[in-house]
Amino acid sequence: MKKFKFNKQTVKILGIGTVLAGVMFMNSFSFANTNEELQTLHTQDFIEWQKLSEEEKANTLMPKMYTTIVQDNVLEEYSQKEISYRMQILTRKISEKLYSAMTKAATYNVPSYNLNKDIKVQVKHQGVTNECWAFSTVTMLETNLALTKNVDKTFSPRHMDYSTIKTFTDGVNKHCYNREAGDGGLAPFGLAYLTNGQGAVLEKDMPFENNVNKIDLKSLDKKVDTIVSDYVALPSIFKEYASDGTVTYTNGGTAQNRKVYSSEEVTKIRNMIKDQIVKYGAVSAVTAGNHAEFYSNTKDAFKSNAYFCNTNLYPRDHAVTIVGWDDGYSKDNFTGIAKPKTNGAYICLNTYGTENFDKGYIYISYEDALIESLLYGIQSTTNIDYDNLYQYNLLGDNTAIGMNTVNQGYIGTVFSRDASTDEKLTYVGVTVPDDVSLEIYVNPKGNGMTLSGLTKVATTGVLKPGYHRIKIDETKLIGNNFSIVVKETSKTDRFYFSVEACVPNSLYSTITGNAGKNFYSVDGYSWNNLSEQNVKGFDMKNTDLCIKAFTDIDEKQNPTPPGEDTKPPVDDNKDKEDNDKNDNNNENNDKEDEKITLTSTDYKILKDKDIYNIRHLTTLKTFKSKIKTNSKSIYVVGPNGRELQDNDYIKTGMKMKLSDGKIYYLVVRGDVDGCGNVTLLDFSKFIAHYGYGKEFTLTGNELKAADMNVDGKIDITDVSQMVDLYMNN
Repeated sequence: MKKFKFNKQTVKILGIGTVLAGVMFMNSFSFANTNEELQTLHTQDFIEWQKLSEEEKANTLMPKMYTTIVQDNVLEEYSQKEISYRMQILTRKISEKLYSAMTKAATYNVPSYNLNKDIKVQVKHQGVTNECWAFSTVTMLETNLALTKNVDKTFSPRHMDYSTIKTFTDGVNKHCYNREAGDGGLAPFGLAYLTNGQGAVLEKDMPFENNVNKIDLKSLDKKVDTIVSDYVALPSIFKEYASDGTVTYTNGGTAQNRKVYSSEEVTKIRNMIKDQIVKYGAVSAVTAGNHAEFYSNTKDAFKSNAYFCNTNLYPRDHAVTIVGWDDGYSKDNFTGIAKPKTNGAYICLNTYGTENFDKGYIYISYEDALIESLLYGIQSTTNIDYDNLYQYNLLGDNTAIGMNTVNQGYIGTVFSRDASTDEKLTYVGVTVPDDVSLEIYVNPKGNGMTLSGLTKVATTGVLKPGYHRIKIDETKLIGNNFSIVVKETSKTDRFYFSVEACVPNSLYSTITGNAGKNFYSVDGYSWNNLSEQNVKGFDMKNTDLCIKAFTDIDEKQNPTPPGEDTKPPVDDNKDKEDNDKNDNNNENNDKEDEKITLTSTDYKILKDKDIYNIRHLTTLKTFKSKIKTNSKSIYVVGPNGRELQDNDYIKTGMKMKLSDGKIYYLVVRGDVDGCGNVTLLDFSKFIAHYGYGKEFTLTGNELKAADMNVDGKIDITDVSQMVDLYMNN
């Protein structure tokens, strides 16, 4: 059964299939009931929210339901010491731009940074709508494209908002949140929309209107321009305030899963947030913004340039977008009724135009009650590169369930399809609640999930909490059903998996599950039907796993356009038999003819392993046009295992694989940080390596990208070439 199957060009729900009879599964699964019941890691905020009356719940945005515990080995990656770059004159004729580049390093190791230094961030106005959350989510997308692909696009918050509501002039949307236009929302709604095939739609195709009027469903029928292929849920920091103003930082958990963060751990988590901004773009966040007494101008909040709230009494009611930070922003700038104990603030984009706040921006203290409580960031995007999208979790994920006695396990989903369609599975999307590595398996011809009957199609490195679309070995689907099984191995000491769960009297109360389609297992052989489990506070019959399947339809089955010649079908099996006979009869078959060759006049191929001198902002399509090879296939993948599309940019450190299995590492000239472009960050790292000693020494792919003339060393020649490359970029 396909709960949702989106057309490649427009957003249309094509129908809901029939649930297969339960007896079909009995021959495919070995069912088992584990001794340990599934649990969920609720936040204290959610526990308190559940105690509200229905009327109070209706007027309060539901807080984050579950909490994560960030492991020490994950935080350690963000423990670098703060760097203060000192100016060193390389030449008396150094330009102002070069001076700026050397003194302001765009990295989380420096005291301040603003995305506007590298890209143009659009300031927008939400008017009378409550679309702040949609504006924030759209800004994440726009800044990610600008920063990682040098693409300038403007997307429609209105389309995002209306795609998630119930009531229209011509009917009811049955697959939505429990909300109406103007009700407000959360970034997870927008991220679900950006990953389920509904959006994003360009602003010009559905322009902003300063109203919350009802519209007809047909108004949503727009061409989707871009989807999100990876986003992360950054660690939450909750604050508890003592009467003397002292702040205790926690993960927001209950007594069973509460963790108090040390000041060092808080710094590392903030470094994670800063790293996301520098590498991938803006971060969505929330505040309690409707209380004038916490603004720097208590008489007119819209004339304020700073905000700090030091109480947990107020719920989140406004979304903003973090575009930078200033560790030295004085605590004395917060002139409302409360003042933080320490300096430092996030630079946040608001959604009330340039005429309000500080030309549209506001500084929010690091110590603000809610600013770090719900954080998301987009890491990669793609165009619509699939024909069908199979999924049950149209509304994303809203909690995680699992067990605390094991650190790995399996989840599996069965999808139904039209067996008359020649279709191949190309990508699998998975949402994960912890830092985990994945193995992905497929049964292309049935609903069986026992490991011995599956084919492994992908393995990943460690993925951060959030959603990740993973390139798999293309697999032809056969028959009416296919199954996807995901093995999760956590860096924590627990096994939890993300779900879309119905929560009564909430924004998620509209969720209807697919009983008998979702399963979990500890060993991959004994499987448990998710809909038959008992988890306190949830209707498990209306709970689905967060697994998506992206497929392509075989173009060979498309009819020949009228007027074109047709050719008789080719018997592929006969061709194979003939080729086998020829190979067997020709004992002197020249093996050298089968050797894969690779040459290029534009790039330098070193030691048959690395390809150097790739220009920054080179697309995969352009890259392929500048190499010559007899390989039957060429594909390039990023660090997350996702295969590049023609319009994606090549980045330092990516891997290219040919049909003989040989792997080449790609090096973009000057792209030290692996973003595909030569930016301020690349130049700063280069200068630090050249002039500031061992603690700034580049290694691996970073060093290769800094070796401008590919002679195996970094000297004054490389410096002059890097200066020229950056200055003229």
